[in-house]
Amino acid sequence: MLDGLGGTGILSTMKYVNIEQKLPQTTIHQEQAIGERNGYVPVEMHRNLQLPRSEMGWTQLKIDIDCYPSRTAYGFLNNTDFAQKYGQQGFQDLAASTSRHTQEAWAAAKGAARPHSNLLGQQAKSRFWSETVKWPQWVAEHIPDPEFTVHPQEVTGQMDIGQDKYDIQTTDHADIAIKTGTAETSLATEGSIRMWTTEGRLDVQV
Repeated sequence: MLDGLGGTGILSTMKYVNIEQKLPQTTIHQEQAIGERNGYVPVEMHRNLQLPRSEMGWTQLKIDIDCYPSRTAYGFLNNTDFAQKYGQQGFQDLAASTSRHTQEAWAAAKGAARPHSNLLGQQAKSRFWSETVKWPQWVAEHIPDPEFTVHPQEVTGQMDIGQDKYDIQTTDHADIAIKTGTAETSLATEGSIRMWTTEGRLDVQV
């Protein structure tokens, strides 16, 4: 009946809408997280040991003997005392000699020229007996004893008791190292929608 009504001709002139759809495709590259180290930090202990030692000792007994006071009684003098004693004595002797020569000069000026005067001879005789002939003089003096100074032994130095110390170092965390996981997503195929029409047996692209 279609042929009689011309159905084939009607179908050949109809237009059809075609739709083609492609969904996008994605890929995922994933790496799992792994633990590289999983342990603990050991305790560290350091020891500082210093053994005790003694730095103590005894000084030697020392006795100082000062014999100078005793030797001075026999006439021994050091340079300082010698200069003080005989320097002062020299000034006194010089003053005495000057005075005596002055007196002798005045006496000679006044009486040496007189008749039958033997003043110069008497002066020379007096000087001989006073300067050359001297009678020894004995003096009894106490001879001082030597001075003794005793320095007793003494304890010197000190005792070092040493030390024995421990230094312990700990940590409040474990030794853990983790390699984190990763996930990478990429587009393998892009999605698309394509439309066109068909008229009879011919496709008409839009």
